[in-house]
Amino acid sequence: MAVHAHGTEGIAAAVAAGVDGIEHCTWMGRTGFDVREDVVDAIAARGIAVCPAASPDWRGFAERFGRERAEEMFGRLRWMAERGVRLLPGTDAGVPHAVFDAFVSSLEFFEHIGLDPAEVVDLATTGAARALGIGGDTGRPAAGLRADLLVVDGDPLADLAALRSVRLVVAGGRVVSRLPGAS
Repeated sequence: MAVHAHGTEGIAAAVAAGVDGIEHCTWMGRTGFDVREDVVDAIAARGIAVCPAASPDWRGFAERFGRERAEEMFGRLRWMAERGVRLLPGTDAGVPHAVFDAFVSSLEFFEHIGLDPAEVVDLATTGAARALGIGGDTGRPAAGLRADLLVVDGDPLADLAALRSVRLVVAGGRVVSRLPGAS
């Protein structure tokens, strides 16, 4: 079970209730941000996944709300990851400034907070499949798992921008999209 929680009290209640995932997890209190270390430790210890729902326009957040506030939020996520919290990529697609077709920008957010491209790709594949409870079926290339593949120009483990150059999409072993020149 996943919950949508911005407020600290809601986050703490969700953790106490035994959720598997928290969307946003922004730690908002009555007078500003109110991060509770004991709750962060519980999130990490229980393996609760946190999806900050980073908008593809996360860079614009600083312009709209101020660089200091943005860096405080970004730093908090970096700190949570360092404490062992399992982060997951995802967006708030459908709300203003969060479009459906710019997921790579949302992945680049995780690079901005200090993860290397290989870690980000792992979050978006293996980590996401595990969090959704389908890690035994997909999320990594292995014998016996679904053949869900994305073929791109370049090496996304070195540069996430390569994910913008999609050549072939395979879902469940079937080609669903092939760009000209892809074999």
